[in-house]
Amino acid sequence: MNPQTNRCMIRLNEKDNEQFLSLYKQSGKRSISAFIADCILNKPVKTVIVNKSVLDYVMLLSQFFAQFRAIKTNYNQVFQTLVQHVGEEKARSMMKIVEKATLDFIQTKQEIEQLTIQLKEKCLPR
Repeated sequence: MNPQTNRCMIRLNEKDNEQFLSLYKQSGKRSISAFIADCILNKPVKTVIVNKSVLDYVMLLSQFFAQFRAIKTNYNQVFQTLVQHVGEEKARSMMKIVEKATLDFIQTKQEIEQLTIQLKEKCLPR
């Protein structure tokens, strides 16, 4: 026989106590202590660990993608304006000036996406 000699105590306000008693009555347990022990020991408890550096990375990544969308929108608007005013052929030749910078930007975006995938594999639970 293993006697129950250890005690834990919680304090509840009136609203929480009413909810607790309602759950206890629905459980069909023989005693409140058995109900509490069942809730604590037999049900999985989820723990969340907040990693500030990952949170900072996600915030910066969100800002980066917002900037990327803005640049993409501006790029398209500039091209459309050039097409309207100088024609498509001249617009394409003018846009060649920013082509290398655009390709570098796309490559950087892809590298960041790869780093993000690696971060997810290492830090996020499966």
